[in-house]
Amino acid sequence: MSRIKKAATLIASGVLLLFVFMYDVVRLTVELGDAGFLFLRELLVVAVMVGAFLLMREYARKGIGAAIKETGRLLIVVVASLVVAAGIGMLPGIGFSEGTSMPQNSVTAFFSLVVSMVVGSASIQTILTIKELVYHKRKRGTRRNFLTYVVLLLATAGFSLPVFANDLAILGTTTFILAVLMIVVNSFRQNWIVFLSRREKIYCIIYSALLFGAFLALSLVLSNRTFLQKAILFFSVPLERFVLLNSMYGAVYFGMAFITTLFHLPTAEAYERKQSELSSLHNLGRLVTQVFDFNDLVRTVTHMTREVSGARSAWLELIRQDPNGTRADIVSANNIDEGEIRIVMEGTGFSPRQFVMESKKALMIDDVGADRRTRHLKGRGLPVGSLLSVPLVSHGSLIGILNATKEISYGFDQDDSDVLTTLADHVTIAIENARLIEQSLERERLKQELMVAREMQKRLLPDRFPANPAMDVSAHSEPSLEVGGDYFDFVHLDEETVGIVVGDVSGKGVSAAFYMAEVKGIFQSLSKMTRSPRELLIRANQTLRENLERKAFISAVYAVFELGTGRVVLARAGHCPMVLVSRESNRLIRPNGLGLGLTDGELFEQSTEETVLTLKEGDVCLFYTDGITEARNGEGREFGYDRLVELATEVKDLPAVEIQNRILSEIGAYCGRSGPEDDLTLVVVKWLGKRPKDSKAHQGDHHE
Repeated sequence: MSRIKKAATLIASGVLLLFVFMYDVVRLTVELGDAGFLFLRELLVVAVMVGAFLLMREYARKGIGAAIKETGRLLIVVVASLVVAAGIGMLPGIGFSEGTSMPQNSVTAFFSLVVSMVVGSASIQTILTIKELVYHKRKRGTRRNFLTYVVLLLATAGFSLPVFANDLAILGTTTFILAVLMIVVNSFRQNWIVFLSRREKIYCIIYSALLFGAFLALSLVLSNRTFLQKAILFFSVPLERFVLLNSMYGAVYFGMAFITTLFHLPTAEAYERKQSELSSLHNLGRLVTQVFDFNDLVRTVTHMTREVSGARSAWLELIRQDPNGTRADIVSANNIDEGEIRIVMEGTGFSPRQFVMESKKALMIDDVGADRRTRHLKGRGLPVGSLLSVPLVSHGSLIGILNATKEISYGFDQDDSDVLTTLADHVTIAIENARLIEQSLERERLKQELMVAREMQKRLLPDRFPANPAMDVSAHSEPSLEVGGDYFDFVHLDEETVGIVVGDVSGKGVSAAFYMAEVKGIFQSLSKMTRSPRELLIRANQTLRENLERKAFISAVYAVFELGTGRVVLARAGHCPMVLVSRESNRLIRPNGLGLGLTDGELFEQSTEETVLTLKEGDVCLFYTDGITEARNGEGREFGYDRLVELATEVKDLPAVEIQNRILSEIGAYCGRSGPEDDLTLVVVKWLGKRPKDSKAHQGDHHE
């Protein structure tokens, strides 16, 4: 109901009351024999009471917790109504004619109206409050029984109207008796008391006793020729029936509530405990999905353990594996220090921790001082009378132990063990989730760092290729993981000479990437000291032999291109052979050579050869790593050298970048969805044989 409707209802009720009062004043001085006016007056009173009901229903609180407060408010309203009625009845000049309920004057009529409205409102408050209590945890017949009472209540009030007083008196008596029977039936609906806490039960006992007394007094007052009864009878006979039945209902219902609450008071502690257990388990369930900080989680777990079991202290141990064996770490302790925990858990003869670790079952020691297993703890001054330890098991493996102690002996029972076992299951899930989230965050952090490393490694590779009319160059490198060990580079020895190096560090990933960066620095430095590919590889081997791990090695191929003559000097250190595609023939160029870092200087020098070639226009040279030739399809077959040479032959007339793209595309299609498993690097050099027109140095012989 909106504020406007509430205000309109209040104003309308006030206006109707004013008409009723004016009619009563006239009735005291003039004999109004027309029954129609009297009936109309009763209808106005009914309308006023309906308005009061609508307003009071809007302000009624819902729920069992609010109903307790409403009961206290009802007590205030009822007692205040009795006090108001008694106070007005004692005022001088307030009275009724002898043997009737007719006021002696208009003042008495006014106060009769006031008293009737106060008591009538209290009666409406009574029925609304009892309805909330009766409807709590209602069953199928609850609403039917309550509405039956309401119908009988209204029927009794209706049959007491003056127009029906003579003809339907017997029906009014019948409905009154049936209403009393329904009061008794409805008064057995006391389910709400079970769900009260101990503190609320104590308040309920006090409120119920006082309400029983207040309603009983009101019923007795309305049953005798008192000022209150005469005032309400003058104002409205139906209202008197309405108030009397509701007063009887209040007395019976709250009398029954008083007795029921007394019987349930001893169970209040058990109910509060169950409620605490459910609340804690619910909160822990939320922790499983909401708490990502491990320290917050374990602190909350020990706090909840004390709450649900009523323990003096609690602690959580997590089982870890290390090179020295299995150990238990105390990750959270509540109201107990680690020194006391070690004394309890690491006994000289019996260790509760060891028992739980071996059996993976809960351990409950009722009397720590008297039990033969923990008798050695007696006299140690520990505030431990009983102990309960529950395992945390995940996928059949013990991950921790949840412990609780009480100062008294026999402080724990099987119910405590069951509750802590349930709690331990939730804790296990929460801990596993927290660990998984922590690992996920760590993996994400490492992934971000590897992506940064990937970008940095890309910067180590050249982003510009040699630009010269004599040769067309294109290159591509892609690690199988975030970073890899493949390496290629271009060395500008002078205006007429360009060196191309391609290397492959054994292994993949971060370690290979570190060696790759080291190789780049070595080749860049040594290329300034010698132009001979063989000599450069020999010196690189001497440097790397001292820095590489025993199981690590590096394969490399280094070629020096003389742009003016087309002469190529090539040396190989255990790397894939260079593919040379020309008009006359296609072949693999593989001078002898061992991998860098595998042998000492003398053996490496003896085994390393140098090959000299002269390129012709249109010749294509492919430098690559084994990620190209060892790429496998779904059946496990390698791409191989033959396919590479055949493919290069087919595309030799294309520009270098298109040759590169075709080869990489064919390898991707060959591998399918899985893609290459190893780092992949390809450098394509197409010899054009052109010479700059403005350079005298390029006006020599042209080698075909």
